[in-house]
Amino acid sequence: MKNALVIYNPVSGHKKWADVPAALQDTLKKNDYEWKWYETQPKQDLAPLFKENYYRIVVCGGDGTVAEVVRAMMEAKVKTPLVVVPQGSANLLALTLGISLLQPGRALQAGLTGKPRVLDVMRVNRVHYGTIAVGRGYDAFLLQETPRQLKRKLGLLAYAWVFFKTVLFYHSQPYKITIDGQRHSVLARSVMVLNMLPFPLVPIRPDDGVLNVLILTSKGLLEHYTGKTISIKSPKELKFQLDGEVLKSKVVNIETLPAALTIL
Repeated sequence: MKNALVIYNPVSGHKKWADVPAALQDTLKKNDYEWKWYETQPKQDLAPLFKENYYRIVVCGGDGTVAEVVRAMMEAKVKTPLVVVPQGSANLLALTLGISLLQPGRALQAGLTGKPRVLDVMRVNRVHYGTIAVGRGYDAFLLQETPRQLKRKLGLLAYAWVFFKTVLFYHSQPYKITIDGQRHSVLARSVMVLNMLPFPLVPIRPDDGVLNVLILTSKGLLEHYTGKTISIKSPKELKFQLDGEVLKSKVVNIETLPAALTIL
């Protein structure tokens, strides 16, 4: 019998329409799995979970939960395929990869039986890891200002609500950006470094070994660059977001780790 580690976030998303744990466990049984069940907690240490070997690692939660699991896997050098069951407010990774959003049992079934896909991972300031995006400027402000209660109630619409209330009042900031050694000085409302994107703003692939830099300038122009190592510096310590988690630093250094994660 195959074994799986299930990391379940009990507070992500709203989960009003289904008994998610029951759906996951029923799907695991049907596929002849035994499992270890872990529910996430504030200020947790996931490292001890990865001392054992598993055939599959299943994470059920939002983009932030996935990022936390990916970080623990990278630090432990775990190569086990990761199955994502989206249950957050945005679920950008699932949207990009075409994973079922509203049927957790179906998402898990596809992950247990589907073809693995190898993705790049971003390493940020040598200690943080993510799969979607790093953002400095307005997007970090938007995430910080959107209440969890509103996200649980409205999902992605919560961000739209806060966007329309705040976007006209946000001031541009000066940044010094270095992309593969090439330097840029910009006054920008937002600087985003993307490994994937579910919306066709620019062509982005999460498995090409390259990161995409989008700069929304103070004049409203969108500049696009690509590179493997990116540094974003500001005159003072500012907030930035990594896969939905808001952090703070004066300098944000991002590098791509090609083909570092196997996902289903």
